[in-house]
Amino acid sequence: MLDFQFSWDDSATDLMYLATGTGSVSHVSQPRSIALAAKTLIGTDGAISQEPCRTKGGNYFTLTLQLPKIKPGDRAHRGDIERFMRAYFPATLRTLGCG
Repeated sequence: MLDFQFSWDDSATDLMYLATGTGSVSHVSQPRSIALAAKTLIGTDGAISQEPCRTKGGNYFTLTLQLPKIKPGDRAHRGDIERFMRAYFPATLRTLGCG
């Protein structure tokens, strides 16, 4: 199962703060930055990406992917999560007209 959270903010958000915070909406275990056009963190059980995207909702679009059935210490899925985000996030930005 994949859980997605979408948000728009007026200013850029510190993704590491979101990923390592105690909240359940954006928590990602063992986050690491990857080289992608957007700011992106990939973890063992999810990912967070953010890109400027001016809409009525705000100036920055943030997408959080969480895989709640993966145990936080299970590193076997990190590569799959990264490949997914490399395809899904840019496609989402194009759909929103901001990529």
